[in-house]
Amino acid sequence: MKLNTKTYLYTGVAIVVAGGIGATLWTSQNHSNSPLAKLNTPSGQFKSIDTFVDHPSSNTPTVRYTLTAEAKTLNLGQGKTVQAMTFNGTAPGPVLTARQGDFVEVTVKNNLNVPITVHWHGISVPGAEDGVPGLTQDPIAPGGTYVYRFIAKDAGTYWYHSHVNSVQEVGAGLFGGIVIMPRQAVTPKPNRDYTVLLHEWSTSSNGQNGNMNGMSMGNMNMGSMNMNTPSPRTDGFHVSNMDVSALNEMANSYDAFTVNDTANGNTLFNAQPGETVRLRLINAGNTTHLMTLVGTQFKVVALDGHDLSNPQRIANEILPIGAAQRYDVEFKMPSSGNVQLLSADQSATERMELQATIGEATNGTPMASPSSILSEPWFDFTDYGNSDSSTTSSFTLGQHYDKTFGMNLGLGMNSSGMTYTINGKSFPDVPPLVVNNGDTVKIHIQNNTGYIHPMHLHGTSFQVLTRDGKPVTGSPVYLDTVEVFPGETYDIAFKANNPGLWMLHCHDLHHAAAGMDMILQYSGISNPYNMKDMSE
Repeated sequence: MKLNTKTYLYTGVAIVVAGGIGATLWTSQNHSNSPLAKLNTPSGQFKSIDTFVDHPSSNTPTVRYTLTAEAKTLNLGQGKTVQAMTFNGTAPGPVLTARQGDFVEVTVKNNLNVPITVHWHGISVPGAEDGVPGLTQDPIAPGGTYVYRFIAKDAGTYWYHSHVNSVQEVGAGLFGGIVIMPRQAVTPKPNRDYTVLLHEWSTSSNGQNGNMNGMSMGNMNMGSMNMNTPSPRTDGFHVSNMDVSALNEMANSYDAFTVNDTANGNTLFNAQPGETVRLRLINAGNTTHLMTLVGTQFKVVALDGHDLSNPQRIANEILPIGAAQRYDVEFKMPSSGNVQLLSADQSATERMELQATIGEATNGTPMASPSSILSEPWFDFTDYGNSDSSTTSSFTLGQHYDKTFGMNLGLGMNSSGMTYTINGKSFPDVPPLVVNNGDTVKIHIQNNTGYIHPMHLHGTSFQVLTRDGKPVTGSPVYLDTVEVFPGETYDIAFKANNPGLWMLHCHDLHHAAAGMDMILQYSGISNPYNMKDMSE
């Protein structure tokens, strides 16, 4: 089926789309280029992407889940309701859990009137299981069923979400968390372990979850359009006025902000004095959220599911959690009183609704004043923690790399409005990054826009080598989504050891829908699917 030739009614969500925002943009301009390169192989033989699957042994433990996509009216609290798309009747959907090494089998049933897929964000799945329509599978049609199967190779905090018209489908609720526990129990194990998903909603009929026809696909708040080109940063990251301005790109586009399933600001996670608590913070929205903990010191123990080495206790620091990123934090409950998770976002509504109490129920009054939180410094991972003999880095800046690439993030204009570009082109006209299995790869990223771009690589994680010209000197940092502020530069590296056709795109899904996407293409792999079905 072709998304660009059908019109779907988002039943109960008051959305009518013709191929969806992303699909419409990508297919309506008579592009001559394919997002894949035409390659030859020495043998002349290609292997189809649908053959890249996991083969567990007969004694591999198997965990099975069923996710049913269905429309439902949700009460978010604060008198706000939303016509949502849900997994199993809730948004977020259920938290899926497995142990490292388990074979995970998830049956997805689509009871919506629109096609969907499920992408396993941050998980190193085999190429056939990535959940990108037109690239790794056909979309799951209304009334259809699809089964995803993969071995949970790496422990950590991840999430899942639709990858069809995701600017709308994820925005309307098709997302959830997945936690893979280490095969060998961590000692000491936290007494409490909570998964916390942050999301933003528009409960109006013409906002994020409503009809977006005629609105800018890249920027819902046209009044904040910023066409300036910032100077590249070369002396490390320091919070600038442009950073603060970029946080407000989506101002006035959302009117409800949820911690898990509620916007009432009274989310409670039970904990007793002296207990150790782990919060797995997942940003399942499009905007950066500035979060912090008050009432105790805490450690950032993992980023994007990957443990940090020798994390030290910190306090009075803001965690800038970009779209799609995950921060795992651990702390010890004080001998008396509570701990609060609070927002330092610019919007008073966000600060009121994006909060939670760890301990005992309270009246929801923040334990710290907004002014004191807003003035706290931002957490910088480049010099946090430290390496030891057991945590060697995989890559260094000066070593030989088989492939090196540059990615300049920019802006453009066309008849549809503002577009977002990579190396001067918008998807599907962005040439792919072509690699061979086994290559060592380095990518230099430079943000030439006044906007924040959380760049996400499917299929593999990468090591961050530098940020704004400053080498990482603390713990080695491995991410799958790097948040690139205006003018920022990054050098990242990875080993190309998971053959497939992997998207690399901005996870502000409005930016992705407006062109900031490309493909990491392994040579020797063919695609049997209709690429006109591709969507952000």
